[in-house]
Amino acid sequence: MDRIIHRYSAYIPRWCQAFGDHVPDPDGEGRAVEWLVGADCVGVIVLPEIRHRLMHELLGQSKPDVGFRQRSLRLNQWDYAESEVLGHPGYAALRELLLGSESAHMFLTYHLIYPPGTRIITVSRKPPLPLLYKEMAPLPVSVCD
Repeated sequence: MDRIIHRYSAYIPRWCQAFGDHVPDPDGEGRAVEWLVGADCVGVIVLPEIRHRLMHELLGQSKPDVGFRQRSLRLNQWDYAESEVLGHPGYAALRELLLGSESAHMFLTYHLIYPPGTRIITVSRKPPLPLLYKEMAPLPVSVCD
């Protein structure tokens, strides 16, 4: 299934809205990827060196080629298959969010319980606050079973 993810960047660099209530990843701290699952959103915290590459790929000016499958993820020339990260309930929640709506919204958030400067790549059913974010070109993605 093809879906559209509306992408947003902050008007002022490093400003963003709070992620909100969520179920923390019990074993996430110290891993390369930590999942946050909220009511209508899923977030991921990744190590800074990975986050910079992901932000450049997902929230940069170019339109990346992204595909979500049951146990694999494609991002441009990178194909991640059968990774422990993709077997996590957070990844399953992200796929369900994308399968359950025609479009979704991607933007950076933060949360006070995480160290200063931590940014969460968030995918939500609801758009972010228009006061803080401007919309960029949408991102078409494919979500397969």
